[in-house]
Amino acid sequence: MSATADRPDKEKRRNEILDAAFLEFSTKGYAGASMEAIARRARASKETLYAWFENKETLLNTLFASRLYSMESRIVAAAEKDPSPANVLPIIAEDTIRFMLAMAPLTSAMAPGEPGDKAARMLGQTIGEERKKFVDYILRCRAQGYIAFDDDPFEIVSLFIAMAQGEWSMRLGTGMLAELTDEMIEDHAQRVTRIFLKGLAP
Repeated sequence: MSATADRPDKEKRRNEILDAAFLEFSTKGYAGASMEAIARRARASKETLYAWFENKETLLNTLFASRLYSMESRIVAAAEKDPSPANVLPIIAEDTIRFMLAMAPLTSAMAPGEPGDKAARMLGQTIGEERKKFVDYILRCRAQGYIAFDDDPFEIVSLFIAMAQGEWSMRLGTGMLAELTDEMIEDHAQRVTRIFLKGLAP
């Protein structure tokens, strides 16, 4: 079998290990999770785990980055078709909500002050890099006349992210909302984009 034909199987196996790591970190926290337990959950050998991931920190950061990458890929594809904020911002808002909800079990399991502090800083750096790409996009939108603002572009981006996140986690966590459907996410994303762009109209 060729190396090219072998690649989908390797990618599938890698994703299975990342899914197993997500469950392990989510239930036991960073300190309580071990490479051995993750390997066991993924039905893989520790040797396989260490062949792909140098250590637990690397595995956690790869897990987080992979979730961000899938989100970024969808946004890039949308921007290639139509780079206007009216088209791109709803995608960013939708993916922000989905990412927040998907990663909530993982981030809540990482208590401050535990040995995962370094990993948490790495995750913060990864998010910071993605946030910078959003800032660059907002600045391009301003340069092209789609929007106008004099405030710090980072604060503009942070405001949009906060609007997108809304109170979904609180509503779900307190039982105010039984489930968050795709339709609800899409409607919220369109509403947030409409309000946001109205406030930044040239």
